[in-house]
Amino acid sequence: MGEEEHFDCLIIGAGISGLDAAYHLQEHCKWASYAILERRANLGGTWDFFNYPGIRSDSDMYTFGFSWKVWKSAKPIAPAKDILAYLKEAAEEQGMMEKIKFNMDIETAAWVSADNRWHLTTTTGRRYSCNVLFGCTGYYSYETPFEPSFPGQEAFSGKIVHPQKWTKEYDELVVGAKVAIIGSGATAVTILPNISNDASHVTMVQRTPTYIAAKPEVDPWAKFFKDWLPLNIAAKINRWKAVLLGALFYQYCVRYPNHARKLIKAGMFNEVKSVMDREEFDKHFSPPYNPWEQRFCLAPGGDFFHPIREGKATMVTGHIDHFTENGIQMKDGKNIEADLIISATGLTIQQNFPFSTMKVTVDGKPYVAATHLIYNAFMISEVPNFAFVIGYTNASWTLKADIASMYFTKMLNYMRSNKITKVVPKEDPDGNVKHEYFSGGLSSGYFTRSGDILPKQGDKFPWKGGVNYILDLVQMTFGGFSTDSLEFEMENKKIS
Repeated sequence: MGEEEHFDCLIIGAGISGLDAAYHLQEHCKWASYAILERRANLGGTWDFFNYPGIRSDSDMYTFGFSWKVWKSAKPIAPAKDILAYLKEAAEEQGMMEKIKFNMDIETAAWVSADNRWHLTTTTGRRYSCNVLFGCTGYYSYETPFEPSFPGQEAFSGKIVHPQKWTKEYDELVVGAKVAIIGSGATAVTILPNISNDASHVTMVQRTPTYIAAKPEVDPWAKFFKDWLPLNIAAKINRWKAVLLGALFYQYCVRYPNHARKLIKAGMFNEVKSVMDREEFDKHFSPPYNPWEQRFCLAPGGDFFHPIREGKATMVTGHIDHFTENGIQMKDGKNIEADLIISATGLTIQQNFPFSTMKVTVDGKPYVAATHLIYNAFMISEVPNFAFVIGYTNASWTLKADIASMYFTKMLNYMRSNKITKVVPKEDPDGNVKHEYFSGGLSSGYFTRSGDILPKQGDKFPWKGGVNYILDLVQMTFGGFSTDSLEFEMENKKIS
């Protein structure tokens, strides 16, 4: 193994969170040396990894884009290729490309209190160390999507693919084929309209309906501001318009769920009333949960509903009994013919969250996620000099990445100003903090399936939070660095 290379800070991941973190480090901690370790050959994270048809943002780009890099288009929902181009341009403009070390798959990360440093080793034997580690790897597993097995699937004569494993081969298999999509989340809602013109027919097989809202492809107000105001001013207005309207809509759904449900269902029925009577509509578009208890799906230009109105796609709601040689047999007896089955059944949360695939130790003790508490949705109890990004589930991911990255630089500057070498969140044993499953504020399957393996959250601050952008903005961005429930080590003296 070669000589260990040391940095003040190492960022893990060159996706949207990692680039955001790098910008804030460069802007607010100019004194800090840093590098970004990325295990893939390209930046972009999710937007470089997924290849399924139509992959796009599921939040508006005025808030999903960076606060420091204007999203110039008036289209609020963008395809992956546009997002990837935007990220590359941002990295190049900010001189980040030279800071990214690609193809660095970290095998182990060990915290050693003897020198108060993290020591990282890659699968190829490269060694790095840092004073502070910042995890920007997202929350889902790249290696293992959620792929439930169905009775009889080995008898199916066609191909079965999870969108996470999509390749160009499947683009070709779609053409002229009868396609069944299993699932009703954002991925299924995206794929259906993007293959309906190539397939002979598409059937969406869902166990549970989803709330889906048609959104204009071009935001008329955003276009107006962009056309008539200087670009930077228009961008700020569009960003805050999206933030406030999104927050208001979320609160409306939470506080007045019955009214919100009626409003959203009325919008969906208006999209399909020409081809569905009320009884059929209620079967396919009546989720058994309130709006925003699970993620809310957007359909730019109402694209999801077009193939249904045109007869190119149909909905089937119910439980799958088994696969057959030629398709899917439902428990109610309905048979769905298919040449290709797309199992859009969801994601799997990282088993070692938030450390992705790294084997982590703290002074020789293996890190076991479920035995730790999440601190302020930003750090992990008993894990020194480490912070991470997990985005919002009820707003754009980047809004939280921005706040967490800014707060991270506050922590670094606080440590430097006070000559602190070690900071670690500590739960007060007399604090009576109740441990709860971490859910991101949603009841979505990928969170509920992972409750036993994820770090827990508490029932009160600072062990609970991170689901309200406005509150986080006030506390973490406009406020100072909070030392609540943190233990520090300074010049060989422990303070708290």
